Formats: sequence, C-alpha cells, structure tokens
Amino acid sequence: MGRIWAIARQTVAEGVRMRIALVFIAFILLILAGLPFSLRQEESVSSAIQTFLSFSLGGLDVLLALLTVFLARSLSEEVVGGQILILMAKPIPRWQFVAGKWLGIVTLSSCLLILSGAGIYGVTRAMVALGTPDALDEARTRDEVLTARHAVPCKVPDFTAEAERLFNQRLESGGYQEVLPRGATNLDSATEAAELKTFRQDLELRWRTIFPMEGRRFEFENVRCERTADRTIQIRYKPEVWSYPPDEILRCELYVGNPDRGTQLYQIYRRDVIGRFHSISVPADAVAPDRTLHVELRNRNPFEDEPQFANTINFTSMDDLEVLFPVGSFEGNLLRQLSMMMCKLMFLAAFALMTTCVFSFPVACLVSLTFLVMASMAGFLTDAITYFDDGGAHGLFKTAVQFLYRILFFLIPDFSRYDGTALLVNGRNVTLMWVLTALRDLVLLGTTGIVLLACVLFQRREVAEASI
Repeated sequence: MGRIWAIARQTVAEGVRMRIALVFIAFILLILAGLPFSLRQEESVSSAIQTFLSFSLGGLDVLLALLTVFLARSLSEEVVGGQILILMAKPIPRWQFVAGKWLGIVTLSSCLLILSGAGIYGVTRAMVALGTPDALDEARTRDEVLTARHAVPCKVPDFTAEAERLFNQRLESGGYQEVLPRGATNLDSATEAAELKTFRQDLELRWRTIFPMEGRRFEFENVRCERTADRTIQIRYKPEVWSYPPDEILRCELYVGNPDRGTQLYQIYRRDVIGRFHSISVPADAVAPDRTLHVELRNRNPFEDEPQFANTINFTSMDDLEVLFPVGSFEGNLLRQLSMMMCKLMFLAAFALMTTCVFSFPVACLVSLTFLVMASMAGFLTDAITYFDDGGAHGLFKTAVQFLYRILFFLIPDFSRYDGTALLVNGRNVTLMWVLTALRDLVLLGTTGIVLLACVLFQRREVAEASI
C-alpha cells in the first residue's frame, strides 16, 4: 500500500505543476470570484443566489471533468518519456502503478472539489449577508432556496367503484349493443378493461377541472413537518385556465387547513399569472396530526371591485399541484450534490486512465472527451431517437439506431441521472438514497471494473514500444 500512496503523491505533485491544471484552477477561481459581481442586476437576492448556484455548480462540474481527463496525461508521458522503465525496475507491480495513478488523480480532483464547494458555500452565505432583501425576499431565500424540501403530490381519489357503476349503467341501457357479439350480453375482458380505464380517466379529468363558482378540495398525505405556527410549508401549483381573462390573471380563493381535524384554517386570496408555477408559504400548523393537509381551491373572484370572469381551472398533471416541506438543510443538500459529482469524477478518472494504458495521450484524450460528451448527453439522446418515423426507411433507421444505442449505452452511464443541481437550486431535497445509488453504480461497480480492466491492459502492454 505504501508504493501506491507514493505513486499517488507523485501524481498529485505532477498535476499541480501542469500548466493546464493551473489554467483550470484559474477558471474555477474566476467563476467563484467574478460571478457574484455579474448578478447585481438581479431583481432579488433569492434569484441571484439561484443563478449563482446553477452556474457555479454547472461550471465546476464541467471544468473538473475536463481536468480529470487531462490529469491522466501523466501516465502517458511517463511511458513516452521512458520514466516508466525506471519505475518498473524497482520492481513495482504494474497494477500498483495503475492504482496509484488513479488514486492520485482522484485525490487532486477531490481536493479541488472540496475547496470549490467550500468557496461556493462561502459566497452563497456572503450574498445572503450582504444583500438587502425585503421581508418577502428574505423569507423566500430562507424557505425556498437555502433549504432541502420534499415534495408531496395531491392524493388522487380512487374512481374504480364509480367507473364500474357508470359502465354497468351503460351496459344495461344498451350502450354497447353495436360492439357486442351476436347473442352475447357482456363484453370480452379486454374490451371491458379498456372501457373501465376510459371511465376512470374521464372521472379523474373531471376531478382535476374546476368550473366557475365551483370548489375542489385536494388532500395531501405524509406531510411530515414540524406542526408549529412559526414553521412554514409551501404550496406549489400551476393553474391552466380555459376562457382566459384579458389580463391573463387568475383570481381565486384558497382555504388551507381543516378545523375538523384540529388545524388552523387559512384563507388566502390570490392573483396568479396563468400557466406559470406559483408558490405560497403557509404556517405548518395547517397540517393535521395525522400528517394530512387539506387545500380547497374555489374558482371565484374574491376581489369584488374587479371584473368577474367565468374561468375554468384545470391541473393537467400531478406535478401541477404539490406541497413542499423541509426535511434537511442547505448544507446537507450541497454536500450530497458534491458527493455525486465526486462519484462521476472517480468513474471518469478510471476511464481516462484506462485509455492512456492503451493509446497515446492525444488519442486517449479524444476518446475520453467523446465518452464524457456521450455520458452527459445520454438522456437527451434517449429522447431524440424517439422522434424518428416508424414507417419506411425512417422506421428501419430508427430500429437500427435504437439497437446500437442499447448496446452503446449499456456500457456508458447516464451522468444526468446523478445530477441534483436543479433540485438544489430550487431548495429540493437531494436524497441520500440518490447518493448511495451513484456510489453503487459509478464507483463500486463501474470504477472498480474499469480500474481492473486498466490493470489487465497495462500488464499486457509493452512499455518500451511507442504508443499510437
């Protein structure tokens, strides 16, 4: 183990002396030091912090990934320059040499990641301390940005019984006579299941739709927050409206809480831009002791001095209406996000090192960068190939592309699956289970396998020959 650590220390020293490494470090410092000054024109401190976190974490992810690829150059240079022959004469087993190189690259990358993460946290707290927000912006920064919240969608009622009643009513009234086989009194099982599904979908659509002067109560379960008046939870929703008012503003009433279950009841009058997400903070004592929350939306204009419009409100998906409550801290969220970034860097370091065990550095760098781009765009490419036509030559091309895609991305991980920046920026919880999944997939399985393969390839390589 001492030999591996010695090679790792040498790799770190070589990486620090590399000019390309100094360039990347300078870019990281420029982002941390210069980005906050470019955000002075932001309307609020909370928006400035969100913009800073988004760009700084995204830029840090890209820069450290590129730096990790270039740090693998040290192995190629030692082979090309002949220094490897001196080390092999010690003798040092080749697998220890590869393991030491990987450990050195990971050590340097992790140090830069830790320092950069500390810098991001320090700048974020400085922006909060030096900002001059109003009370509303200060509350939004505390409750919706610098926190870790869990989202709970509203509970959709079970429409099975009602769907069966409507189906039986239509069947008894002769509504299916045209599709019934001659002499039959019941539909076949597949047709009956399809009809019941259609009835359930229609009932749910009607439940999601609130006509003028109508109200709808939505229930949320497992809202596990501290039920005190000094704590807050957020209701996030996006109203879609039929028959737009001229100013595209929806006016409605919200009643949060249920006194019948021992909670406070809060009445809120709202003016909301149609088609956009809005967030309302309410005291946490609106949550019942059984961890349920009732939110009633009444589709009427509570502002009597303003024109009345016959709007029909609709929530098209489960994400259009949800409740968020705190489950952790911003510090923990940031630490978990940095941990997932570290898992990706460890995987990338192993892959870059494996390529330098086979090719010269220019070729290995090209292969590694191509791998990085494909791993980063895996989610986008998955969606892109679904837009090909299914028929004719286009369909054949789509089939071939999908086949090659499944083979290729069986080996290449989807890095976007392990990126929680968007959640962090919006104060959503980056879960520990997510981090453990990244640790399992990228480190324990992926990195271990690639490092072992790199050791085997380097063991079979003739270090005295020139690489191509």
